[in-house]
Amino acid sequence: MMSINSAFDELRYHVPTFPYEKRLSKIDTLRLAMAYIALLKDILESDHQPLEHIQLALRACRTRQANVPWNISGRSFAHSAVNGGRSN
Repeated sequence: MMSINSAFDELRYHVPTFPYEKRLSKIDTLRLAMAYIALLKDILESDHQPLEHIQLALRACRTRQANVPWNISGRSFAHSAVNGGRSN
């Protein structure tokens, strides 16, 4: 049987992070996993290509025209990924 710690290690392996980030806490891992799942669901339900969909959604968030469930803590991990890890 898998221990809870090894299960979190496995989950951390599958959620997108940047190599320079510190090891995520359990709660941060769960929050990031939930946001990542919401992003993937949002992309699958979209009529746009993945990158185009993310860019359109983030543009709408910046102008307060929309809110997306994968935008966590006021800054989206997808936004960082689209911009190569740079913040605006």
